[in-house]
Amino acid sequence: MTNQVNKQTEKSSENALPEERQVVDYLMSNPDFFLQHAPLLHDLQIPHESGGAVSLVERQVQALREKNLEFENKLREMVDAVHDNQRLHVSLQRLAVNLFAADSLDDMLGIIDDELRHKLGTEFVYFRLSAEAEVDQSRLSKGHTYVAKDDVLLQDFAKNIDEKRIQCGRFNETQISELFLEDAPEVKSAAVIPVSDAGIRGIIALGSTDEHRYHPGMGTDFLTSLADLISAAMQSFIVK
Repeated sequence: MTNQVNKQTEKSSENALPEERQVVDYLMSNPDFFLQHAPLLHDLQIPHESGGAVSLVERQVQALREKNLEFENKLREMVDAVHDNQRLHVSLQRLAVNLFAADSLDDMLGIIDDELRHKLGTEFVYFRLSAEAEVDQSRLSKGHTYVAKDDVLLQDFAKNIDEKRIQCGRFNETQISELFLEDAPEVKSAAVIPVSDAGIRGIIALGSTDEHRYHPGMGTDFLTSLADLISAAMQSFIVK
């Protein structure tokens, strides 16, 4: 009786399937397994998401294609980033040359507006500036571009101006309305650039119909360089 039980136990052990972890460990320890059993590569069927099945070789080829596509997408993103950075660099260089030739504040603001709107595709550009130092008033146009020192909107962004901190993302409805006036209903995202180095205190507001164009996590190197360039250019129009 004992011999019969032992034989049944041995038979059960022989028929018992290895656990999944054991199979994985074995294949990891024997990377040449499929080289020694090449027919299995075609005989093994791997379930596919579509509901069908493919051989192991076909599944490996598909996986390689997917990985290759992923690398291609990442490479394309890197190339696009390089082209975009180059475009912004050219824009700053062109803007610097044009600002050097400006003969008034109005002319300078027009050059900035043209560069941002027509060269870089910024949909909405608004200036809100106030002179802290004495400015040749004959050079200034009237309207919303130039405001009093106690302007409510400038007070709202006083911390940004004092800290020279660019703000990107979504603003509340009141701020959007004050920043973009009649264009406010179309603005979904915005950026505010402070100007304060040249004795002219204020902000430049950039707006877009794309809610993802300006967001809190975006890089601001270009906008910072733009603010520095504009502040430096304004100094030539301050009455000493």
